Amino acid sequence: MKFFLIICGVLVGMMGCSSKYYMRRGDRMAETGRFYKAGSKYEKAYHKTKSKDFQALAAIKAGQVNQNVNRLKEAYNWLRKAERANPQIPEIYLKVAQLAVMNDDTATAREYYRKQEALFGDGKGNDGLYYLEQVDNDLREQGRYRIALKREFNSRYSDFAPVYVPGDTTRVLLASTRKPDPRKKRIKTDPVTGEGYSHIYGTRYVQEIRSTDKQGKVKVKRFKEPRWLQPELQKDSIYSNRSEGVMCFAPDGRTLYFTSSRMIKESQVGTRIYKVIRQAANSGEETEKKEWGSVSLAGICGDSVSIGHPALTPDGLRLYFVTDQLPGGFGGKDIWYVDRLEEKWGQPQNAGELINTAGDEMFPYVRENGEFYFASNGHYGFGGLDLYKVGNVAGKEVIVHLPAPLNSFADDFGIAFKPGTEDGLLTSGRSGRNDHIYRFSFIPQQLKINLLTVNTVTELPIAKVNVTVTADNGEVSYLETDSLGRAEMEVVSDCEYVFVTDHPRFLKGKGLVSTYREKADRLYELQIGMQPIEKPIVIPNIYFDVAKWELRPEARQNLEELLTILEDNPNITIELSAHTDMVGNDEANRILSEHRARAVVDYLIGKGVYWDRLEAKGYGETQPRQINEKDAHEYPFFKVGEVVNERFVGRLRGEQRETALQLNRRIEFKVLRTNYKPGPNSLFNPNQMAVAAEEGTKKIGETQLRELRAVKGRFFTLQLGVFKNVPAVLNQFRVVFTEKLSHGVVRYCTGVYDTREEAQQAAAALKQKGIGYLIKEFEFSH
Repeated sequence: MKFFLIICGVLVGMMGCSSKYYMRRGDRMAETGRFYKAGSKYEKAYHKTKSKDFQALAAIKAGQVNQNVNRLKEAYNWLRKAERANPQIPEIYLKVAQLAVMNDDTATAREYYRKQEALFGDGKGNDGLYYLEQVDNDLREQGRYRIALKREFNSRYSDFAPVYVPGDTTRVLLASTRKPDPRKKRIKTDPVTGEGYSHIYGTRYVQEIRSTDKQGKVKVKRFKEPRWLQPELQKDSIYSNRSEGVMCFAPDGRTLYFTSSRMIKESQVGTRIYKVIRQAANSGEETEKKEWGSVSLAGICGDSVSIGHPALTPDGLRLYFVTDQLPGGFGGKDIWYVDRLEEKWGQPQNAGELINTAGDEMFPYVRENGEFYFASNGHYGFGGLDLYKVGNVAGKEVIVHLPAPLNSFADDFGIAFKPGTEDGLLTSGRSGRNDHIYRFSFIPQQLKINLLTVNTVTELPIAKVNVTVTADNGEVSYLETDSLGRAEMEVVSDCEYVFVTDHPRFLKGKGLVSTYREKADRLYELQIGMQPIEKPIVIPNIYFDVAKWELRPEARQNLEELLTILEDNPNITIELSAHTDMVGNDEANRILSEHRARAVVDYLIGKGVYWDRLEAKGYGETQPRQINEKDAHEYPFFKVGEVVNERFVGRLRGEQRETALQLNRRIEFKVLRTNYKPGPNSLFNPNQMAVAAEEGTKKIGETQLRELRAVKGRFFTLQLGVFKNVPAVLNQFRVVFTEKLSHGVVRYCTGVYDTREEAQQAAAALKQKGIGYLIKEFEFSH
């Protein structure tokens, strides 16, 4: 029995040592990036122990390395095993939720975030639920891109990191783990991914293929439509028995920088950035001439640091790259850069905390316009690697998360724009286990305005209306409505458009459309009403207190529309008339209406309208309302053309009678002239009572008023006169001195002089202008 227990103890100890051994082997492989190999070691460690805690640890690590090579289903299964082995590890629930998001399974993600919060209550589960709400909101706002699998570029293996050949967008290079030689059934496995090694392939967009046979005869094969050819392996010096991948061209269009894990002096040294020069562009004719020259190290970071993912700026003076082996990083893989110093690259600099995080930042890319793009799993995103760019808001650099569908729940990376366009290519794992290349195209925002011009009285459309459209970016457009009163125009976002309509038989109309903050496509419907000139126009909602003519505050607000009409139609003069109902004395109604019309005119003049554009009339009850189309539509018991006179109103009862009386109580205007031009005295209303600075009035028009008695001591001045009304002559002076006299009259003077001789010299100038004056002497004590 004792011997049996000893044997069992030895066996258990051997199993424990064996599982730890495989765990250590897996850790070493994971540290050197051989994730696929590490996964098999963690699997053995899991199966060779009975310790639930150790099984959970092995399963978590197996899940992580599978996730690193995009084997998401296997990663998910391993984490579920970790949960069964030890359900008290918070990390498991968060990782399962993250993987569920990457698999587009937000329901499972929510379940595991809730589990995490219920079990541990550390807030991380709630953070995850909030994150999912954000993602849901962002996914509802689809960006203006259309995306589709680029089938011609892809295989059943992984295909990624496409680049356009500079100066020739009909040529694309890409990386792929497909079989270099389709005739071979087996391929050498990359310990990092578990797939074959990746190599660089090239494809061309052509309508014909030229080839030369053994006799030197050129053969031409033509296609009905241009097409992308099957990607061909780039052999020559680029090809090695290890991996080649992410690449970029220098501005010369010939020098290619690329990532490779090829062996150096028969030693495995990780990945390095190499450069090679393209000897000549392939014109489409098959030839045995080598296309690529000799390969050399790019000269970045020496020989001891594993780096990759080169990206050059358009001027070729800065090269970005990726590594996790330089001091001063932020954790995980960071983006770094080196600047060109004469013929060499300088010391590496970290791209900074704006770009880099504790997660992984990879696949940098610089567009021809200088915009910087990259992929990251450390910034806010939809799951896995997402695409970002560095934007600018109010002069400050910010990180911009590219919208769906460019980003998805899966890994999205390796973007490349077709020069001069918003279209391009990117890599994504959204289709399943392997990464594939997708094409995307930008859909311009469709914003259009449909304009309809209508007669405000008849509500019928107006044809042949001239429309001037002024945008706040300075652009001016001109339209004309068709026979149905319609016109349309396309507009852009983040702009404001003012439409001014003009027709000889109508007052000008105005409408406004703002496209600010509009992200979706939209058709704006704009209707502009135009008042006919030949008929009086009622100004709605101008009310007075009973038997009074002072304008009420709400009446002043309602006159703003008339002020706008006068401003938009500066060439018209109008008669502004007041009308009453038939209740009361005829003469009293006439006088009341005159006062009310004058009150409205005085208000408009006070708002800056020239007095000689306005004529006040009070008609009392002598001009009853005539029903128009708009009235009849609003009040069906009226018919178009009916006159609401005393006899008509006498037949009505109750509410209908009150409506008829209210229609007669109105302020309206009609156009008298359409060729008005202001004269030299237009600013001064001859009916305006004279005012003085002593009463608090500081200006009349552009003329400043000052108190005459504020001038102390003995002085001389030029008296323009003593007036009961404001004289038009004031508009010829910048400053006028005033003195309030009895009986409502005001003395107006110009100039202050110490001697009579000085006053006489100034008076001579007034005499030449034909302005009357009188030299007056005053003395006011201090």
